[in-house]
Amino acid sequence: MQFLSLYTPAAAPSGPPDTEHMAKMGKLMEEMSRAGVLVATGGIMSRTTAMTITRRQGAITVQDGPVPGSSLMPAAGYALMRANSREELVENVKKFLQLAGDGTTEIIQVLEAPPPPPR
Repeated sequence: MQFLSLYTPAAAPSGPPDTEHMAKMGKLMEEMSRAGVLVATGGIMSRTTAMTITRRQGAITVQDGPVPGSSLMPAAGYALMRANSREELVENVKKFLQLAGDGTTEIIQVLEAPPPPPR
């Protein structure tokens, strides 16, 4: 199973993480990648970089700026993770949070393959 993990720190960072923190986080990411748990990871920019592209009745509109009501945009980073169970996923997210610090991680299961065609 694959999951999209979105991390939002409890408080906005006052600057970049120190080198010791980055080294520890890098080691954890390397371990998780080698174990096949971590598929991809990255940071998420500010809400001000957001846009919404909508198609309704054939017309397409593009709206720049924050997405109202979105829980995804405040996140600071994401990880696409692989786990054999939800319990295994929770254990790996706990390891991440021990290093990342206080905050919230939202988990969304990702569809890995298209559903089978109807019979």
